Amino acid sequence: MKTILKSLLTLMVLSMTLISCDNDDYTLDPEIALTGSLESPSNSETIEIDLENGDNIIFSWTPAQANDGGTILYTIKFDRPGGDFSDPIYTSPSDNGGGATTFTMSTSRLNIIAAEAGIQQLETGDVAWTVEASSSYFRENFTEPSTLSLTRPEGLAIFPEYMYVYGSATEASDIPSAVAFKQISNQLPNDNFQPGVFESVTHLSPGEFYIVNGNNASAEDLTHYYINSEGKIRSGDDPTTFDMEEGVYRVRMDLAKATISFVEISNIQLYILANQAVKADLEYVGNHTFEATNAYFEFLTPESPDAPDWLGWEEERYRYQFQLGDGQVSYLGSMHNEAMNGSLVPGLEGYNGRPNGGEPEYYNNVYFLGPEAAYWQGAWKFPDALNGANFTVRVVFDPKAENYYQELIQE
Repeated sequence: MKTILKSLLTLMVLSMTLISCDNDDYTLDPEIALTGSLESPSNSETIEIDLENGDNIIFSWTPAQANDGGTILYTIKFDRPGGDFSDPIYTSPSDNGGGATTFTMSTSRLNIIAAEAGIQQLETGDVAWTVEASSSYFRENFTEPSTLSLTRPEGLAIFPEYMYVYGSATEASDIPSAVAFKQISNQLPNDNFQPGVFESVTHLSPGEFYIVNGNNASAEDLTHYYINSEGKIRSGDDPTTFDMEEGVYRVRMDLAKATISFVEISNIQLYILANQAVKADLEYVGNHTFEATNAYFEFLTPESPDAPDWLGWEEERYRYQFQLGDGQVSYLGSMHNEAMNGSLVPGLEGYNGRPNGGEPEYYNNVYFLGPEAAYWQGAWKFPDALNGANFTVRVVFDPKAENYYQELIQE
Protein backbone atom coordinates (compact mmCIF):
# COMPACT_ATOMS: atom_id res chain seq x y z
CA MET A 1 0.00 0.00 0.00
CA LYS A 2 2.84 2.41 0.89
CA THR A 3 4.49 1.62 -2.43
CA ILE A 4 1.30 2.54 -4.32
CA LEU A 5 0.95 5.86 -2.43
CA LYS A 6 4.59 6.77 -3.13
CA SER A 7 4.07 6.05 -6.83
CA LEU A 8 0.97 8.25 -6.99
CA LEU A 9 2.76 11.08 -5.21
CA THR A 10 5.67 10.84 -7.63
CA LEU A 11 3.30 11.05 -10.63
CA MET A 12 1.56 14.12 -9.18
CA VAL A 13 4.85 15.94 -8.62
CA LEU A 14 6.01 15.06 -12.14
CA SER A 15 2.73 16.29 -13.65
CA MET A 16 2.92 19.60 -11.79
CA THR A 17 6.49 20.06 -12.95
CA LEU A 18 5.53 19.48 -16.58
CA ILE A 19 2.59 21.91 -16.30
CA SER A 20 4.87 24.50 -14.73
CA CYS A 21 7.32 24.10 -17.58
CA ASP A 22 4.51 24.52 -20.13
CA ASN A 23 3.33 27.75 -18.41
CA ASP A 24 6.86 29.10 -18.51
CA ASP A 25 6.76 28.76 -22.28
CA TYR A 26 3.60 30.99 -22.61
CA THR A 27 3.60 34.66 -21.58
CA LEU A 28 0.49 36.85 -21.66
CA ASP A 29 1.03 39.86 -23.89
CA PRO A 30 -2.14 42.00 -24.13
CA GLU A 31 -0.39 44.88 -25.86
CA ILE A 32 -2.23 45.97 -29.01
CA ALA A 33 -0.34 44.77 -32.05
CA LEU A 34 -2.59 46.20 -34.74
CA THR A 35 -5.36 48.80 -34.69
CA GLY A 36 -8.24 48.52 -37.10
CA SER A 37 -9.43 50.96 -39.72
CA LEU A 38 -12.63 53.00 -39.89
CA GLU A 39 -15.04 51.82 -42.56
CA SER A 40 -18.42 53.53 -42.35
CA PRO A 41 -19.46 56.28 -42.68
CA SER A 42 -16.68 56.93 -45.16
CA ASN A 43 -14.23 59.78 -44.69
CA SER A 44 -15.74 63.21 -45.53
CA GLU A 45 -19.19 61.69 -46.00
CA THR A 46 -22.04 64.20 -45.71
CA ILE A 47 -25.00 63.47 -43.44
CA GLU A 48 -28.07 65.70 -43.35
CA ILE A 49 -29.54 65.16 -39.89
CA ASP A 50 -33.29 64.46 -40.02
CA LEU A 51 -34.76 64.27 -36.52
CA GLU A 52 -38.26 63.32 -37.63
CA ASN A 53 -37.65 60.80 -40.41
CA GLY A 54 -33.97 59.85 -40.22
CA ASP A 55 -32.79 56.30 -39.50
CA ASN A 56 -30.11 55.46 -36.96
CA ILE A 57 -26.54 55.87 -38.20
CA ILE A 58 -24.29 52.80 -38.03
CA PHE A 59 -20.57 53.37 -37.48
CA SER A 60 -18.31 50.40 -38.28
CA TRP A 61 -14.62 49.47 -38.38
CA THR A 62 -12.30 46.50 -38.81
CA PRO A 63 -11.14 44.69 -35.66
CA ALA A 64 -7.93 45.43 -33.79
CA GLN A 65 -5.57 42.68 -32.58
CA ALA A 66 -3.62 42.07 -29.38
CA ASN A 67 -0.29 40.22 -29.33
CA ASP A 68 -1.80 37.38 -27.32
CA GLY A 69 -5.01 37.23 -29.37
CA GLY A 70 -7.10 38.33 -26.38
CA THR A 71 -10.39 40.18 -26.34
CA ILE A 72 -10.48 43.75 -27.62
CA LEU A 73 -13.03 46.30 -26.43
CA TYR A 74 -13.91 49.44 -28.37
CA THR A 75 -14.89 53.02 -27.54
CA ILE A 76 -16.03 55.44 -30.22
CA LYS A 77 -14.86 59.05 -29.83
CA PHE A 78 -15.95 62.33 -31.42
CA ASP A 79 -13.99 65.57 -31.46
CA ARG A 80 -13.82 68.90 -33.19
CA PRO A 81 -11.84 68.98 -36.45
CA GLY A 82 -8.13 69.03 -35.64
CA GLY A 83 -8.65 67.67 -32.13
CA ASP A 84 -6.48 64.84 -30.81
CA PHE A 85 -9.34 63.07 -28.95
CA SER A 86 -7.68 63.66 -25.58
CA ASP A 87 -10.72 65.73 -24.56
CA PRO A 88 -13.48 64.39 -26.84
CA ILE A 89 -16.91 65.97 -27.02
CA TYR A 90 -18.57 62.54 -26.85
CA THR A 91 -17.52 58.95 -26.13
CA SER A 92 -19.43 55.69 -25.84
CA PRO A 93 -18.70 51.96 -25.76
CA SER A 94 -19.48 50.25 -29.03
CA ASP A 95 -22.51 48.00 -29.46
CA ASN A 96 -22.72 44.85 -27.34
CA GLY A 97 -21.18 46.56 -24.34
CA GLY A 98 -18.02 47.51 -26.19
CA GLY A 99 -17.40 44.15 -27.80
CA ALA A 100 -18.76 44.87 -31.28
CA THR A 101 -17.03 46.59 -34.19
CA THR A 102 -20.13 48.72 -34.74
CA PHE A 103 -21.85 51.60 -32.97
CA THR A 104 -25.50 52.52 -33.50
CA MET A 105 -26.29 56.21 -33.02
CA SER A 106 -29.64 58.04 -33.08
CA THR A 107 -30.04 61.19 -35.14
CA SER A 108 -30.86 63.17 -31.99
CA ARG A 109 -27.53 62.18 -30.43
CA LEU A 110 -25.68 63.06 -33.64
CA ASN A 111 -27.43 66.43 -33.62
CA ILE A 112 -26.18 67.08 -30.08
CA ILE A 113 -22.62 66.14 -31.09
CA ALA A 114 -22.84 68.51 -34.05
CA ALA A 115 -24.03 71.32 -31.79
CA GLU A 116 -21.24 70.68 -29.28
CA ALA A 117 -18.77 70.85 -32.16
CA GLY A 118 -20.00 74.38 -32.85
CA ILE A 119 -22.27 73.71 -35.83
CA GLN A 120 -25.28 76.05 -35.70
CA GLN A 121 -28.81 75.12 -36.73
CA LEU A 122 -29.32 75.03 -40.52
CA GLU A 123 -25.54 75.11 -41.02
CA THR A 124 -23.00 72.50 -42.16
CA GLY A 125 -19.73 71.71 -40.42
CA ASP A 126 -17.26 68.95 -39.73
CA VAL A 127 -16.86 66.50 -36.86
CA ALA A 128 -13.94 64.09 -36.42
CA TRP A 129 -14.35 60.56 -35.10
CA THR A 130 -12.16 57.60 -34.26
CA VAL A 131 -12.19 54.39 -32.23
CA GLU A 132 -10.11 53.51 -29.19
CA ALA A 133 -9.13 49.84 -28.83
CA SER A 134 -8.43 48.53 -25.33
CA SER A 135 -6.84 45.28 -24.21
CA SER A 136 -6.24 44.87 -20.50
CA TYR A 137 -4.62 48.18 -19.47
CA PHE A 138 -3.43 49.00 -23.01
CA ARG A 139 -5.42 51.63 -24.92
CA GLU A 140 -4.74 52.95 -28.38
CA ASN A 141 -6.67 55.11 -30.84
CA PHE A 142 -6.93 53.98 -34.44
CA THR A 143 -4.17 55.66 -36.43
CA GLU A 144 -6.40 57.18 -39.12
CA PRO A 145 -9.38 59.20 -37.81
CA SER A 146 -12.26 60.10 -40.08
CA THR A 147 -14.28 63.24 -40.72
CA LEU A 148 -18.02 63.68 -41.13
CA SER A 149 -19.72 66.67 -42.74
CA LEU A 150 -22.95 67.27 -40.79
CA THR A 151 -25.88 69.51 -41.70
CA ARG A 152 -28.03 70.36 -38.70
CA PRO A 153 -31.80 70.89 -38.84
CA GLU A 154 -33.39 73.98 -37.36
CA GLY A 155 -33.84 74.01 -33.61
CA LEU A 156 -31.57 73.64 -30.62
CA ALA A 157 -29.90 70.38 -29.70
CA ILE A 158 -28.52 71.27 -26.27
CA PHE A 159 -31.17 72.54 -23.87
CA PRO A 160 -30.63 74.82 -20.85
CA GLU A 161 -32.20 74.12 -17.47
CA TYR A 162 -34.67 76.99 -17.97
CA MET A 163 -35.61 79.50 -20.62
CA TYR A 164 -36.72 83.06 -19.83
CA VAL A 165 -38.59 86.02 -21.30
CA TYR A 166 -38.57 89.66 -20.29
CA GLY A 167 -39.68 92.99 -21.74
CA SER A 168 -42.68 95.31 -21.86
CA ALA A 169 -45.02 92.51 -23.00
CA THR A 170 -44.22 90.34 -19.97
CA GLU A 171 -44.33 90.41 -16.18
CA ALA A 172 -40.59 91.16 -16.02
CA SER A 173 -38.68 94.24 -17.13
CA ASP A 174 -35.13 92.88 -17.03
CA ILE A 175 -33.04 89.70 -17.13
CA PRO A 176 -32.66 89.13 -13.35
CA SER A 177 -36.45 89.15 -12.89
CA ALA A 178 -37.23 87.36 -16.17
CA VAL A 179 -40.19 84.96 -16.40
CA ALA A 180 -39.00 81.35 -16.28
CA PHE A 181 -39.97 78.44 -18.54
CA LYS A 182 -39.37 74.81 -17.56
CA GLN A 183 -38.84 71.80 -19.78
CA ILE A 184 -41.91 69.57 -19.61
CA SER A 185 -41.95 65.79 -19.84
CA ASN A 186 -44.47 63.02 -20.38
CA GLN A 187 -46.29 62.24 -17.13
CA LEU A 188 -49.88 61.27 -17.95
CA PRO A 189 -50.82 58.59 -20.52
CA ASN A 190 -52.12 61.22 -22.98
CA ASP A 191 -48.88 63.26 -22.91
CA ASN A 192 -46.76 63.15 -26.04
CA PHE A 193 -43.94 65.66 -25.60
CA GLN A 194 -40.56 65.40 -27.28
CA PRO A 195 -37.40 66.68 -25.55
CA GLY A 196 -36.93 70.43 -25.77
CA VAL A 197 -40.47 71.70 -25.05
CA PHE A 198 -40.42 74.52 -22.46
CA GLU A 199 -43.60 75.88 -20.86
CA SER A 200 -44.73 78.81 -18.77
CA VAL A 201 -48.16 80.10 -17.70
CA THR A 202 -47.83 83.87 -17.54
CA HIS A 203 -49.49 87.21 -18.28
CA LEU A 204 -48.76 88.89 -21.61
CA SER A 205 -49.88 92.20 -23.09
CA PRO A 206 -49.11 93.97 -26.37
CA GLY A 207 -45.49 95.05 -26.44
CA GLU A 208 -42.03 93.60 -26.95
CA PHE A 209 -40.21 90.72 -25.31
CA TYR A 210 -36.80 89.11 -25.37
CA ILE A 211 -35.96 85.42 -25.00
CA VAL A 212 -32.83 84.34 -23.10
CA ASN A 213 -31.37 81.06 -21.86
CA GLY A 214 -30.53 82.33 -18.36
CA ASN A 215 -31.32 85.06 -15.82
CA ASN A 216 -27.75 86.09 -15.01
CA ALA A 217 -27.12 89.16 -17.13
CA SER A 218 -23.34 88.85 -16.79
CA ALA A 219 -23.07 85.13 -17.63
CA GLU A 220 -20.63 84.43 -20.45
CA ASP A 221 -22.92 81.86 -22.05
CA LEU A 222 -26.03 84.06 -21.96
CA THR A 223 -27.72 83.84 -25.37
CA HIS A 224 -30.60 85.92 -26.72
CA TYR A 225 -33.22 84.64 -29.14
CA TYR A 226 -36.06 86.18 -31.11
CA ILE A 227 -39.01 85.04 -33.25
CA ASN A 228 -38.52 85.72 -36.94
CA SER A 229 -41.22 86.57 -39.49
CA GLU A 230 -41.85 82.85 -40.10
CA GLY A 231 -42.50 82.19 -36.41
CA LYS A 232 -39.18 80.42 -35.88
CA ILE A 233 -36.87 80.86 -32.89
CA ARG A 234 -33.49 82.25 -33.95
CA SER A 235 -30.38 83.45 -32.15
CA GLY A 236 -30.14 87.23 -31.95
CA ASP A 237 -30.67 90.28 -29.76
CA ASP A 238 -33.70 91.62 -31.64
CA PRO A 239 -36.92 92.06 -29.66
CA THR A 240 -40.04 90.15 -30.61
CA THR A 241 -43.37 91.95 -30.86
CA PHE A 242 -46.37 90.44 -29.06
CA ASP A 243 -49.54 91.76 -30.72
CA MET A 244 -52.20 89.38 -29.35
CA GLU A 245 -54.83 90.42 -26.81
CA GLU A 246 -53.79 90.96 -23.21
CA GLY A 247 -54.34 87.86 -21.11
CA VAL A 248 -52.84 84.86 -19.38
CA TYR A 249 -51.23 82.42 -21.79
CA ARG A 250 -49.76 78.96 -21.71
CA VAL A 251 -46.64 79.60 -23.75
CA ARG A 252 -44.69 76.66 -25.13
CA MET A 253 -41.31 76.95 -26.81
CA ASP A 254 -40.28 73.86 -28.77
CA LEU A 255 -36.55 74.46 -28.96
CA ALA A 256 -35.92 71.28 -30.95
CA LYS A 257 -38.24 72.52 -33.71
CA ALA A 258 -37.58 76.24 -33.14
CA THR A 259 -41.28 77.05 -32.72
CA ILE A 260 -43.38 78.87 -30.14
CA SER A 261 -47.12 78.80 -29.35
CA PHE A 262 -49.41 81.04 -27.29
CA VAL A 263 -52.74 79.66 -26.02
CA GLU A 264 -54.86 81.77 -23.70
CA ILE A 265 -56.01 80.30 -20.37
CA SER A 266 -59.11 81.79 -18.72
CA ASN A 267 -62.04 81.06 -16.39
CA ILE A 268 -60.34 78.57 -14.08
CA GLN A 269 -63.04 77.19 -11.78
CA LEU A 270 -63.02 74.75 -8.89
CA TYR A 271 -66.07 72.54 -9.32
CA ILE A 272 -67.61 69.54 -7.58
CA LEU A 273 -67.57 66.43 -9.74
CA ALA A 274 -70.78 64.89 -8.42
CA ASN A 275 -73.09 67.78 -9.39
CA GLN A 276 -70.82 70.01 -11.54
CA ALA A 277 -71.39 72.94 -9.15
CA VAL A 278 -68.74 75.69 -9.33
CA LYS A 279 -67.43 76.66 -5.88
CA ALA A 280 -64.62 79.09 -6.78
CA ASP A 281 -63.72 81.33 -9.72
CA LEU A 282 -59.97 81.81 -9.74
CA GLU A 283 -58.38 85.03 -11.02
CA TYR A 284 -54.80 85.51 -12.11
CA VAL A 285 -52.80 87.39 -9.45
CA GLY A 286 -49.36 87.30 -11.08
CA ASN A 287 -46.26 85.14 -10.75
CA HIS A 288 -47.87 82.07 -12.43
CA THR A 289 -50.66 81.97 -9.81
CA PHE A 290 -54.47 81.84 -9.98
CA GLU A 291 -56.38 82.52 -6.75
CA ALA A 292 -59.87 82.77 -5.26
CA THR A 293 -60.70 83.93 -1.74
CA ASN A 294 -63.79 83.44 0.41
CA ALA A 295 -64.67 80.16 -1.32
CA TYR A 296 -67.15 77.89 0.48
CA PHE A 297 -68.40 74.30 0.21
CA GLU A 298 -70.47 71.98 2.36
CA PHE A 299 -69.91 68.31 1.60
CA LEU A 300 -72.78 66.82 -0.37
CA THR A 301 -75.06 64.33 1.37
CA PRO A 302 -78.20 62.57 0.08
CA GLU A 303 -80.22 65.26 1.88
CA SER A 304 -78.42 68.20 0.23
CA PRO A 305 -80.78 70.17 -2.04
CA ASP A 306 -78.24 70.16 -4.89
CA ALA A 307 -77.22 66.49 -4.52
CA PRO A 308 -77.71 64.23 -7.55
CA ASP A 309 -80.44 61.59 -7.27
CA TRP A 310 -77.95 58.72 -7.23
CA LEU A 311 -75.92 59.98 -4.27
CA GLY A 312 -76.02 57.65 -1.27
CA TRP A 313 -72.99 58.86 0.71
CA GLU A 314 -71.09 62.00 1.68
CA GLU A 315 -69.30 63.35 -1.40
CA GLU A 316 -66.49 65.92 -1.67
CA ARG A 317 -64.47 65.17 -4.81
CA TYR A 318 -63.47 68.10 -7.02
CA ARG A 319 -61.11 69.26 -9.77
CA TYR A 320 -60.74 72.35 -12.02
CA GLN A 321 -62.10 73.31 -15.41
CA PHE A 322 -60.92 76.20 -17.59
CA GLN A 323 -61.15 77.64 -21.07
CA LEU A 324 -58.23 76.97 -23.37
CA GLY A 325 -57.95 79.22 -26.39
CA ASP A 326 -61.24 80.02 -28.13
CA GLY A 327 -63.60 78.58 -25.56
CA GLN A 328 -62.52 74.93 -25.50
CA VAL A 329 -63.16 73.48 -22.05
CA SER A 330 -60.22 71.60 -20.57
CA TYR A 331 -59.35 70.26 -17.13
CA LEU A 332 -56.77 70.43 -14.38
CA GLY A 333 -56.56 67.63 -11.87
CA SER A 334 -54.55 65.25 -9.76
CA MET A 335 -52.65 62.10 -10.70
CA HIS A 336 -55.64 59.89 -9.74
CA ASN A 337 -57.46 57.46 -11.98
CA GLU A 338 -61.26 57.52 -12.13
CA ALA A 339 -61.68 55.19 -9.15
CA MET A 340 -59.15 57.25 -7.17
CA ASN A 341 -57.48 54.02 -6.10
CA GLY A 342 -54.40 54.40 -8.29
CA SER A 343 -52.17 56.93 -10.00
CA LEU A 344 -51.89 57.64 -13.72
CA VAL A 345 -48.42 59.10 -13.12
CA PRO A 346 -45.74 56.38 -12.98
CA GLY A 347 -43.97 56.15 -9.64
CA LEU A 348 -46.78 57.73 -7.62
CA GLU A 349 -49.47 55.96 -5.62
CA GLY A 350 -53.12 56.89 -5.33
CA TYR A 351 -54.53 58.24 -2.06
CA ASN A 352 -58.26 57.70 -1.63
CA GLY A 353 -58.65 59.23 1.82
CA ARG A 354 -59.34 62.80 2.80
CA PRO A 355 -56.13 64.84 3.04
CA ASN A 356 -56.21 65.37 6.79
CA GLY A 357 -52.44 65.12 7.23
CA GLY A 358 -51.61 61.57 6.13
CA GLU A 359 -51.55 62.24 2.39
CA PRO A 360 -48.28 62.02 0.38
CA GLU A 361 -46.52 65.30 -0.39
CA TYR A 362 -47.33 64.95 -4.08
CA TYR A 363 -51.09 64.77 -3.36
CA ASN A 364 -51.57 68.41 -4.39
CA ASN A 365 -49.66 68.16 -7.67
CA VAL A 366 -51.62 69.68 -10.56
CA TYR A 367 -51.59 68.28 -14.11
CA PHE A 368 -53.07 69.40 -17.42
CA LEU A 369 -55.57 66.58 -18.03
CA GLY A 370 -56.69 67.76 -21.46
CA PRO A 371 -60.22 68.31 -22.82
CA GLU A 372 -60.93 64.57 -23.15
CA ALA A 373 -60.34 63.68 -19.49
CA ALA A 374 -62.77 61.10 -18.11
CA TYR A 375 -65.55 62.37 -15.83
CA TRP A 376 -63.98 61.28 -12.52
CA GLN A 377 -60.32 61.40 -13.57
CA GLY A 378 -57.92 63.59 -11.61
CA ALA A 379 -60.08 64.11 -8.51
CA TRP A 380 -59.01 65.43 -5.14
CA LYS A 381 -60.96 65.27 -1.88
CA PHE A 382 -61.51 68.15 0.50
CA PRO A 383 -60.09 67.81 4.02
CA ASP A 384 -62.59 67.61 6.87
CA ALA A 385 -61.53 71.05 8.12
CA LEU A 386 -62.95 72.75 5.01
CA ASN A 387 -66.43 71.20 5.29
CA GLY A 388 -68.65 74.25 5.71
CA ALA A 389 -65.72 76.66 6.07
CA ASN A 390 -64.47 79.59 4.01
CA PHE A 391 -61.16 78.97 2.28
CA THR A 392 -58.66 80.43 -0.17
CA VAL A 393 -57.66 78.31 -3.15
CA ARG A 394 -54.63 78.77 -5.37
CA VAL A 395 -53.34 76.97 -8.45
CA VAL A 396 -49.65 77.69 -8.92
CA PHE A 397 -47.89 77.01 -12.24
CA ASP A 398 -44.45 77.67 -10.78
CA PRO A 399 -41.89 76.60 -13.42
CA LYS A 400 -39.18 76.22 -10.79
CA ALA A 401 -41.21 73.96 -8.53
CA GLU A 402 -40.89 70.23 -9.07
CA ASN A 403 -44.53 70.17 -10.19
CA TYR A 404 -47.41 72.58 -10.59
CA TYR A 405 -49.52 72.49 -7.42
CA GLN A 406 -52.65 73.68 -5.61
CA GLU A 407 -53.17 75.18 -2.15
CA LEU A 408 -56.37 75.16 -0.08
CA ILE A 409 -56.13 77.33 3.04
CA GLN A 410 -58.86 77.77 5.65
CA GLU A 411 -59.69 81.44 6.23
